[in-house]
Amino acid sequence: MILLYAILFICFEAIGEALIKRRHPESFIFNSALQWIISISLFVIWFLIAYNFDYVETWKLITGFVFVRFLVFDVVWNLVRGVAWNYYGTTKWYDRILVKLGSWGWFMKAICGIVGIVFLMGKG
Repeated sequence: MILLYAILFICFEAIGEALIKRRHPESFIFNSALQWIISISLFVIWFLIAYNFDYVETWKLITGFVFVRFLVFDVVWNLVRGVAWNYYGTTKWYDRILVKLGSWGWFMKAICGIVGIVFLMGKG
């Protein structure tokens, strides 16, 4: 259940951000600290919900959420935005690093995603 909530919260943020960027490409709303405030607020809400489950330790909740977000967010954002699912931009440092990593970046995302899923399911 924690994993399902994590994916829903991550998709909610990615879809909302991508729809705004799709409609208003030059929008200022996600080029500032507001993006971080929204991301952290959604994480805190998710964490307060997930913390009530007894079978996952706190550090695994945080790590699992970050790893699952690392796997899911970009793919959902790209699909909703209308670009290729594996597209990386050229402006943000995160995108530039993953472009340099090439297929190793996707391998790293897959491993982190699997570890995050295992943590959130309480198996690790």
